[in-house]
Amino acid sequence: MKFLYFGDVHIRGKNPRNRTDDYKESLKAKLREIWKLAEYNKVDGVLCPGDIFDRPEVTNSVLLEFAEVFKECPTNFYTTPGNHDVYSYNLDTYKRTSLRILELIVPQLHVITDASRNVTFGKEVAISFQPYDQFIDKDGYGYTPGNPLKDHFKIHIAHGMLLDHDPKVFDRYTYVGTVKTEADLVLTGHDHLGFGIYNRADGKVFMNSGAICRLAASEAEIERKVQVALITVENKQLEGIELIDLRSAKPGNEILDRSQIEADQQRQYAMDEFAALIQTEDGGKAVVDLNAIIESIAEKEGYAPEVVRIALEKIGEAKAGLKV
Repeated sequence: MKFLYFGDVHIRGKNPRNRTDDYKESLKAKLREIWKLAEYNKVDGVLCPGDIFDRPEVTNSVLLEFAEVFKECPTNFYTTPGNHDVYSYNLDTYKRTSLRILELIVPQLHVITDASRNVTFGKEVAISFQPYDQFIDKDGYGYTPGNPLKDHFKIHIAHGMLLDHDPKVFDRYTYVGTVKTEADLVLTGHDHLGFGIYNRADGKVFMNSGAICRLAASEAEIERKVQVALITVENKQLEGIELIDLRSAKPGNEILDRSQIEADQQRQYAMDEFAALIQTEDGGKAVVDLNAIIESIAEKEGYAPEVVRIALEKIGEAKAGLKV
């Protein structure tokens, strides 16, 4: 049996601020390439960990555009709600979301919201899903089937922050090396960069091939390849996982603009410089002398005296205005 798996989609009507191409058309091209791969490889199902939409509700025009694309999928498509697919991370709101409407109008689309449900393929493969909720990644919760079938090869798909490293910037994640699961293969999304394929010593396999969308212009996003995974299971054993680059995904440096990020970095640098100038040695409350600060910055950056004079005059005028 074969399955095609890919990460978060994040359908939205407007371009992310860091994208220079047409984001919607890019997503459509990627999805259609995935459909062709599914047809060529004669897969038994297409799988996704959720976050089909970038927000719970999109405009009708965007919803209908992508409904037509999803109707082109040559086989059944299985997914589960991600945190962006529902309101306030609350699965109870699913019935009034765009994903629910998409499920109603696309016959091939099946959204699994019950963590105890298994989608079975003959007597060989059982696939379970864990939608995003407030408890996922708490003490490793979310990465084992809610109702494991012992006589099947068990694939579990979770929309959670499963990582192969310590991100250090936050603690709401689960480490792939220690997570407990009864699944034979755990597939995740949520983290857009992904970690590829992780073969653990106990025989458990974990995989996050990364999102097919690129919303940010970080260096990691610019450099990474957009991939999908072809999973093959034979005789209740994992025969292999092939990561396939999407040809329709343009190189990151062609469609991602870092100018805003660099401007933000420059702004943060200026703020740090300002904070350093007004900080007292004993950590007490600093007295801000704007004239001294401007003169210090001007001297450090080599600004002309005339520029400094004009800046000080403008500040003086503003102070006078405030006193009136």
